[in-house]
Amino acid sequence: MTRRDEIDSEIRNQAVRHYSECRALFELPLIVYNQIMQDNDLRKRPYKVSFNRIHAIIMSMPEFD
Repeated sequence: MTRRDEIDSEIRNQAVRHYSECRALFELPLIVYNQIMQDNDLRKRPYKVSFNRIHAIIMSMPEFD
């Protein structure tokens, strides 16, 4: 598993975990982005991701079609 695959997998896991907290699908990328940035404080190698990348990954997930 490459680093990019690891980050993409974490984004997908966070999206599924936090889906129940959001009222609309457009809120989900921001919730996931905020959670990843909070978790970066605890990581030895923080994830470098942008909001746009998170948004693109979440919108391509078949679970949210």
